[in-house]
Amino acid sequence: MGTRRLTLLRHGKAQSIDACAEDFERTLTRRGYIEAQEMAARIVYRDLIPDLILVSPAERAWATAEIIANACELDAKQVLCARELYLATPEATWQLLSHRDARLRHIMICGHNPGLSQIASRLGPKPQPRELPPAGLASAVWHNAHWQTLQPESAVSCDLDDPESMADLWA
Repeated sequence: MGTRRLTLLRHGKAQSIDACAEDFERTLTRRGYIEAQEMAARIVYRDLIPDLILVSPAERAWATAEIIANACELDAKQVLCARELYLATPEATWQLLSHRDARLRHIMICGHNPGLSQIASRLGPKPQPRELPPAGLASAVWHNAHWQTLQPESAVSCDLDDPESMADLWA
């Protein structure tokens, strides 16, 4: 048992679906790269360095996760592709957590809406609608918890951040 943190990170802004033959292959736009770099800097500044990043294999999510991993100085084995995260339901995403090693204290999931926003909306003692914008994150904490038994509503807190928010969040 111990403190657990889950950070949900939506990928940065991606090319429009019209610009790509396949949704899966959509890449980050220039703005998407800048958003991901901004969030990477905030994650490091706020000491939200994950032990593990689980990432959708879609190009836009993978590129976002790589930017975060580099800023956090994670090695390759700390970034795992999870095929089931591609356009995953909240249930499929949550199921991934139940199989994680108890030694992991902080897991980041880098993926897609609407699933990530649906989970974020359930996090914490006062669940509320939360729409994660591109490169937006929700970070929740549980005390005396196991990955296998976590429930979204039992998180003691849920913090939000995104590239457009004011710098006072850094204080």
